[in-house]
Amino acid sequence: MLFTDRLVEFRGEDIEESLQRLAHIDFSSSSDVEGVIDTALARLDAGHAEDDVAVMATRLESRSHPRTTPDK
Repeated sequence: MLFTDRLVEFRGEDIEESLQRLAHIDFSSSSDVEGVIDTALARLDAGHAEDDVAVMATRLESRSHPRTTPDK
């Protein structure tokens, strides 16, 4: 997950405290990428941010077979 600083910066709060709050969010009930983003925005109260907040997330999947390079 990538995000702008306004997701974790709050006036009067140490940023380390905010980052710890983000690190301790339980995302296990989020079944998809949108759910992860919604959970982060809700738990960090992004709706009341003093500036714009942007969040981007992706799901990484492992491949069952190694990638091969085509013959030249």
